[in-house]
Amino acid sequence: MKRVLSLIISLVLALSVFSVMTASAAEEPICGDADGDGTITIMDATTIQRHLVDILQLSEERLKAADISGDGIDITDATQIQRWLAAYQVSYPIGELIEHEEESNDTLVVVFSRTGHTKPLAEYAATYLEADLFEIEAAVPYTDEDIAYYTNCRADREQSDPTTRPEIANTVENMEQYDTVVIAYPIWHGQAPKIIYTFLESYDFSGKMIIPFCTSASSGIGSSATNLHPLAPDAIWKEGRRFAIGTSQATIEEWLATFQ
Repeated sequence: MKRVLSLIISLVLALSVFSVMTASAAEEPICGDADGDGTITIMDATTIQRHLVDILQLSEERLKAADISGDGIDITDATQIQRWLAAYQVSYPIGELIEHEEESNDTLVVVFSRTGHTKPLAEYAATYLEADLFEIEAAVPYTDEDIAYYTNCRADREQSDPTTRPEIANTVENMEQYDTVVIAYPIWHGQAPKIIYTFLESYDFSGKMIIPFCTSASSGIGSSATNLHPLAPDAIWKEGRRFAIGTSQATIEEWLATFQ
């Protein structure tokens, strides 16, 4: 009789473990729902206990639901579920939906690309770094005539005037969250367009790493990057690099890898 009873208990335990491991997750995670079936039962306390003795492993989402106290999973979490089921007052939100915390990105790629040649390279950088992408938009858009060099065009006048700061139409609302900022720009008369100067003077870059790069048909990066340093003197500036128009994604990734 004892052998039969032992066999039945073992079968029940095996079936319960199977049900815990294959239970379909609730649409929204619930505090205390360790087995992911969308309800709070004694099986959730049992699931935590089995996790603690390495009988089963919980997914990251189930671990979050099982960590009722928020200080790591221990036997207290199982006890709190048992108390809650017995209608005792507990100080944790068992049975309530767990709010998803949106992870904030700490890397931003900023690009100014009037002709569209620089933007693809910035997009490569953003993809590789899993970064947010911000495209600078001029309040007064640049026309083809505005960048017809050596015709006393708008770009000629702006680049020759050290005080010019073209207005930007859009803003980075959450600059404080970024630790690393990649700035991509074309070369205009050997320098970064003055709208890049406007951008750098518009935010506090203290302690942030800034990685500049430029695109051009033939000109090198020259002093275009180092001339930007005084505009964000408390930033951690990295050495910039010039890329040809049409540079491959692999080349951009290889360069960015040197900063990681």
